[in-house]
Amino acid sequence: MATKEFDELALDGSNYPTWASDIKISLVSRGLSATIQEPQDGVVVQDKQIYTALALLCFYIHKDLKSEYIMTENPYELWKSLKERYEQQKELICPEANHEWNHLRLQYFKSMANYNHEVHKICSKLKFCEKEPMDADKIEKILSTMLPSDRVLQKQYRAKNFEVYSKLIHTLSQVEKHDEFVMKNHHKRPVGSAPLLEVHNVQKKAKNKKFNGTAPKNTSGQCKHNTQVEKRQCEIQERQ
Repeated sequence: MATKEFDELALDGSNYPTWASDIKISLVSRGLSATIQEPQDGVVVQDKQIYTALALLCFYIHKDLKSEYIMTENPYELWKSLKERYEQQKELICPEANHEWNHLRLQYFKSMANYNHEVHKICSKLKFCEKEPMDADKIEKILSTMLPSDRVLQKQYRAKNFEVYSKLIHTLSQVEKHDEFVMKNHHKRPVGSAPLLEVHNVQKKAKNKKFNGTAPKNTSGQCKHNTQVEKRQCEIQERQ
């Protein structure tokens, strides 16, 4: 357990709802859920399970809490003590979570991922207060807080009658990703522009050498009449 899978329990208990959920999942995944439950007849918890659960709990609480509960050797007693201590956080968390939910707007976020993260963060607090919104409430929150420019899309999504929040998020995330690709292609090649044709620098070899003032001669000493210019120049040379 050198690397922590999630955040430890803060000393003020501000993250108790998420911590309690994370630690419970971690214990259940290791087959240690019975260690934080009230002892039942016929259920035997081995010493190895007890101390493994205790070590896990101590690993994920603040060092000051660890020092305070250092004499507690039963994971159930430690879990119960922490729950009683921080259950009072409901009185502080509920008003704050309700305020965050009521003022949550889709248009405030740059991406669906950021919005979805905030929704889960707020809902975890509301779940702790036993006031978690239903999927219908989450869907309505999205559709009712979209930008005014997206009112056509809003009507289209309402017409699809989404019943599961995760399906709506998945659909919106796909649309968002598609729009990103479209914008990238637009910036690479704006509307009305065409790709530049590949330019090949092909030079044709001159059939005749450039005239340098002296007409070429053959083996007999007479001028070669390759062009009219050379022929005329040769005649001038012969007259001289």
